[in-house]
Amino acid sequence: MSNKALIYGTIAIDTLITPAGRANSVLGGSGIYASLAARLLTDDMSLVGVVGTDFPAEYGLAMAARGVDMQHVAQVEGKTFAWTGKYEDDMNNRTTVSTIEGVQEHWRMQLSDELKDCAIAVATNVTPPLQYRMLEQCEKACFRMADFMKSWIIREREYTHKLLSKVDLALMNDEEAREFAGTDDSLEAGYKILEAGPRYAIVKHGSAGSTLFHRTAGGDVRLFRCPAWPLLHPADPTGAGDSYMGALAGYLTHCVNAGNPAWEDMKTGVAIATVVAAATCEKFGTVSLFSLRREELAERIAAFRAMTTWQ
Repeated sequence: MSNKALIYGTIAIDTLITPAGRANSVLGGSGIYASLAARLLTDDMSLVGVVGTDFPAEYGLAMAARGVDMQHVAQVEGKTFAWTGKYEDDMNNRTTVSTIEGVQEHWRMQLSDELKDCAIAVATNVTPPLQYRMLEQCEKACFRMADFMKSWIIREREYTHKLLSKVDLALMNDEEAREFAGTDDSLEAGYKILEAGPRYAIVKHGSAGSTLFHRTAGGDVRLFRCPAWPLLHPADPTGAGDSYMGALAGYLTHCVNAGNPAWEDMKTGVAIATVVAAATCEKFGTVSLFSLRREELAERIAAFRAMTTWQ
């Protein structure tokens, strides 16, 4: 088995509206953000997904130039997934203005044997049935991760539980976790997620950081609380959660060798993911992820270590 990270998610054309301005018809999607973040930590990763015939060729070339393996992205007749979102003054709150499913709605992934032979299988934010289809094709993966969304937790409750039983790590934000657990307490929600199957859960608190939960082999639960990178003037939080997930997966490719990552590796990965997610918010769309270099990321990680004293 290789140490490859396989990332599945949407590849989209986004229109983004925030208090800082607006960006029309820009490259986006959960798979795009996650893979751009992962490539900052590893060269051994591939993106799988689908685009329509309207997808600009220059976007694919730009991704490949940044080190993202795009050869497994299918292109089929029709429209590319498109999303328009509007953020309030408190950018933890947003409204979906429109969603066009396009070719994403009916495309069914069938992974090659090469892609199935991955160490880290990453199902970013698509519907639970599609995430489940991807992960069941990656049975040999050492570590399987899935992100969740509130609307799908409500509409696809059965599949949400099936998905949670199949993953090693589940990621939800506060609202999603509380919706799943039926509680107003995010800490209690983290425990409830672990009870549904995964060994690890991450509850993301937006500008307040995130909490990593781990159910040990002995049944005990241990926690790691990671603060957020301080951002004075965020421009656009779109894709921050996807970047967080991708960066964590990229880091874990160095920690999974026919086995599971150690607790300290998970903690370090969460801290690195926090730094990358914050960088994503500094500019509109994927601009920050395209411009961020590994050397600059290393400097930011060192600065975050100094301000939080994590080791």
